[in-house]
Amino acid sequence: MITDTSTYSLRRRLITWISLPVLTASIVTLLISFAFIWYEIEEVYDAQLVHSAKVLLQLTEHEILEDEGFHLGLEDADLEHRYERNLGFRLWVDDEIVTQSPNTTSFTGFEARPGFSDHTINHEGWRFFVYVEPTHNIKIEVSEKYEIRYELIIQMMSSLIVPGLIFIPALFLIIWIGVRKTLKPVTKISAEMDKRSADDFSPIEDKRVAEEIAPLVQAVNRLFSRIEQTFQKEREFTDHAAHELRTPLAAMKTQAQVIAKKLEAQGDSALSVENLLSSIDRAARLVDQLLSLARLQNIELSMANTDVSQCVYDALSDIQNTASQKNITLKIDLADDVKKLCHEDSVMILLRNLLDNAVKYTPKRGVVSVTMTDQSLIISDTGPGLSDENKKKVFDRFYRADKTGESGSGLGLAIVQWIANAHNYTVELRDNENGGLDVTVGW
Repeated sequence: MITDTSTYSLRRRLITWISLPVLTASIVTLLISFAFIWYEIEEVYDAQLVHSAKVLLQLTEHEILEDEGFHLGLEDADLEHRYERNLGFRLWVDDEIVTQSPNTTSFTGFEARPGFSDHTINHEGWRFFVYVEPTHNIKIEVSEKYEIRYELIIQMMSSLIVPGLIFIPALFLIIWIGVRKTLKPVTKISAEMDKRSADDFSPIEDKRVAEEIAPLVQAVNRLFSRIEQTFQKEREFTDHAAHELRTPLAAMKTQAQVIAKKLEAQGDSALSVENLLSSIDRAARLVDQLLSLARLQNIELSMANTDVSQCVYDALSDIQNTASQKNITLKIDLADDVKKLCHEDSVMILLRNLLDNAVKYTPKRGVVSVTMTDQSLIISDTGPGLSDENKKKVFDRFYRADKTGESGSGLGLAIVQWIANAHNYTVELRDNENGGLDVTVGW
């Protein structure tokens, strides 16, 4: 079964769903405005052309009828306005031009048809309106460059576009800020959850949580409550089980020791009892390691500035008796006053487990060397070492790679790895020149 594990940004989606409609509406509004502006300008300017033609007819018709030789010639150019160069007119009486504007002199040989028409003259677009008064054979032609219409359309569209270019980005910025502030409680909750320790199941405060987020927060709080109850039951079970297992194991060991003394003279029976004692010791160590691992995983490791040098000395003191029983030489080279920010109890467990392993798997009259600097701790032994494959597996729980017959729980190095990870330490296993193993803890 293939599952989609891709993620997406809720902030980006909200901004997109808000911004795209705004942008689309703005573009559609501009297009509709352009269509309406174009239509209205066409109507207004066409009406102006018609009105101009009628005014010319009213102003000249009487003089034309009274004066058979009526002829005004060119319009007075001195009265020209700069926009007037875009406007023109011509007036015919009996098919003869009697007056015209200066800018229509280039129209020689051209006559527009009656009514509205569009023509290109000298690479310029013109709009014409021609009115014919058939009774007296008077024809009036008024014209206008399309340039003046285009200019007005551009000005009116600019009055819409320029503010849009300013306000739409500002609107997008406001949307982005608003969405960010709206989603800030979600980000705050996420940051709070990241800072929590593994055993902090206190409910998330929902006093000022958005209505849409409140159901999620309440569901997470209920989940926390259920998980806390489960963890509490596991802690209680671990403590009770460890206590209940230790008691019968201690009694079994005591009884086995009594039997061993009574059977010292009987070889096979004494050997069987020794094997029984060894099994009991292994079971007792397994219980202790399980209890240590359970307790470490169920508490918050409070870090403090700790004298690690003294911790190593204390751990060496704990295994001194075991090393003496096997005539193992302890070579110690420790830097003094090495202090680290760590959880002292768990670091002591790490040190004891590593030193216990080194002494356990080093044969009689062997050597265990402990060297510590401000950067690392190296524990070397003259034991059988480990294969490359086993070096990768020994940190797994209940994995035992040794063939020496030594008792063990298979949890010691798993606990070491867990403590190292909790402190951001590194643990590296390497073969040494004596055939044994070097364990390096980098901090």
